[in-house]
Amino acid sequence: MNLSPDQLLTDLLDEHKPKSILLVGSEKPPAIQQYLDSQKNNNIELQTLTDPSLLSSIESRFDFCLITPDFIAQDKQGGIELLAGIRNRLCHHIYLFIPLSDTVSTIEGWTEKDLFSLGLKRLAQFNSTESSLEEENNTAPILNCFAYQIENYIKKRDWNNSRFWANPEQFDKSWW
Repeated sequence: MNLSPDQLLTDLLDEHKPKSILLVGSEKPPAIQQYLDSQKNNNIELQTLTDPSLLSSIESRFDFCLITPDFIAQDKQGGIELLAGIRNRLCHHIYLFIPLSDTVSTIEGWTEKDLFSLGLKRLAQFNSTESSLEEENNTAPILNCFAYQIENYIKKRDWNNSRFWANPEQFDKSWW
């Protein structure tokens, strides 16, 4: 199943049904506008952040955050700080669209490793339908969607619970 970025975003919005959305970037994807139009009776809050220096002035939390490629292009270190700030303070569901070519972004040298180190996971890759010489050489950037979802960040281990705490059956038998 080949989804377009807008179709994926529509599916994510339908799945999460956010009451508040933080849009980081200057362009509003059509899927966001369609969701807002379909939820007119529910008073969905949309806040747009176009200047990273204003991040510290945002006090409220958001159910859903979308970061567009045009915004992340500004500065890599600033982008890392922005992503970490949003992740830690503002939102537990973050979706970032970024073009990558052979694991290196065409935007300010971002790599997959940078995104993975921030706790993001690749959600989808979108193949371009355009045919060009760059694509034949596999150097054309491919748009990727990376996601941070707090509930999937750390896998819950079966053994890490109170039943196995302190190994009660080994009490007085083994010393560490």
